[in-house]
Amino acid sequence: MKNATLAWHHRIVLRHEGFGLVDELDGCGGLADLPGRVGGIGGGRSVGRSVLHDVGLPREGFTTEANEAKDRAAILPYYDRQGKSHLLCSLNMKRAFSFFLLAELCLSPLLALPVRAASLSPGDLIKGPGEAVYYYAANGKRLVFPTSKVFFSWYSDFSTVKTLTASELAAIGLGGNVTYRPGVKMVKITTDSRTYAVASGGTLRWIETEQAAKDLYGADWNTKIDDVADTFFINYTAGASIKNASDYQPALQTEAAININTDKKISGDLTTPPVNPNPNPTTPTSTSPTPVTGQVTLSASRTTLQPGDILGLIAQASDSTGITQIELFFDGILIKRCEATVSCSGETQVPTSGTKTSYEVKAIARSVNQNVYTQQQNLLVETGVSSKVEVTLGQETIRPNQAASVTVTIQPDITISHVDISVNGIIVKSCTDGSRLCLWSDYVYGSIGQTMPVFAKVTDTLGRIYNSKVLTLTIGSNDSPSVVVSPAKTQIYVGETLDVTVTASDNDGISSIRILKDGVILKTCSSAQPCTIMTGPWNTTSTTLLFSGSATDALGLMGSSTAMQAVTVIAK
Repeated sequence: MKNATLAWHHRIVLRHEGFGLVDELDGCGGLADLPGRVGGIGGGRSVGRSVLHDVGLPREGFTTEANEAKDRAAILPYYDRQGKSHLLCSLNMKRAFSFFLLAELCLSPLLALPVRAASLSPGDLIKGPGEAVYYYAANGKRLVFPTSKVFFSWYSDFSTVKTLTASELAAIGLGGNVTYRPGVKMVKITTDSRTYAVASGGTLRWIETEQAAKDLYGADWNTKIDDVADTFFINYTAGASIKNASDYQPALQTEAAININTDKKISGDLTTPPVNPNPNPTTPTSTSPTPVTGQVTLSASRTTLQPGDILGLIAQASDSTGITQIELFFDGILIKRCEATVSCSGETQVPTSGTKTSYEVKAIARSVNQNVYTQQQNLLVETGVSSKVEVTLGQETIRPNQAASVTVTIQPDITISHVDISVNGIIVKSCTDGSRLCLWSDYVYGSIGQTMPVFAKVTDTLGRIYNSKVLTLTIGSNDSPSVVVSPAKTQIYVGETLDVTVTASDNDGISSIRILKDGVILKTCSSAQPCTIMTGPWNTTSTTLLFSGSATDALGLMGSSTAMQAVTVIAK
């Protein structure tokens, strides 16, 4: 039989059941005075209940083989006669003899008794009996770390986490989710190709160019990006984009975010959750039941839906007795069930076929004492105009034989499969190269006064459809060009020359201008610029010269001046 030297002075007897052997160990804090037994290790076998199972620790690396050279660690709980565990100790096991181990027993700081909630301070990390860790905020709420990556953007380890009882943790209401610490990482939404920097309060700032990302985070910038699920996108807000490195300084952003309270701008009168200061309470003096309060909140990653969308849901629940289960439903179908947690998230895809104009999403939470909390929302299916697709016309009214033109632009958050442009119900152009600009121009034929609807439909790679607003193209009558004749003088002397100018204008443009005298063409100009000719010299007195003009527009319609201009030749 071997004795082990321990930090405390009490002696505990370890009985190795199955071998009939007894090890005497110096005990932990007076446990030797209590009736019962201590779970232990002996002869290369576990004795009694599984120690690791009792305390919820991982089994990796645990062994009791006596011939193992490496040091091993086990946890030693004390069990009373009712089988209840009272205290946990760390047992560092060293190689000894074939069936006996020397053990050095000490109190494990990781398995200390739960702290009282009354001793909490703003900024503490807290947890209950489960594994989830929360941030205790200055407003008395607990904030959830959605992922371990978010946690490690703020902390390097779990060494400062304080453990509460289930009832104490449940008494602290939820206050939302923690976002990435500014400046530490870049992030990318799983359904968005853009890369963002994180600024104060969970503000996302799109980094517009790869060069800007290199300038901010170095040549290995693409190794410093974390994906954020659509489910948690609602925790962030959009900010101004980053065009170059002068727009954003990661180190200053991180330095300014001293803690999560500062980053979230959380302040207020802190109300410590009610707890019983006496860990061994006596019989209560009042038999009035304590009111039970709780709630469940449900958030969706999208406010409107498109067929084929990936929809993220997250529910958070609280109850003074603790939450046992949270369920998430989409259109009456269970998509996720979470047990023994206050936060539950899941994803589903909106059906790509069907005629529904809305879908119901719902969260149901159940508490320890069987309270049931429900919250639901109706999300509309976007079947009309999408603000992500814009269509414009070159001209809203065209003339016969005049070409029409359409321009379609698509926002960058749509992964494009193809774009269809429709005129009067007919697809006149399909763009399949993934470009965010689709152009069309061609002649449109119809009767004068006819109107034609024009719109664009964008289909993404998941089959979702985005429709533009509908514009109206009108075929109008062709107005003839307006023509003006302008002689330089209305009276000239015998032998003098005379300049005559003709100008023309038309909505469709001018292709040619002509100058005429007495119905005879003196000059033709093949442009829209004013057309001028010098006439004369005129040698006949008492003569009246009559000048006129005509023009042809870009569509081939000719127009003439409304009146001839008369010029009189007089003697000197």
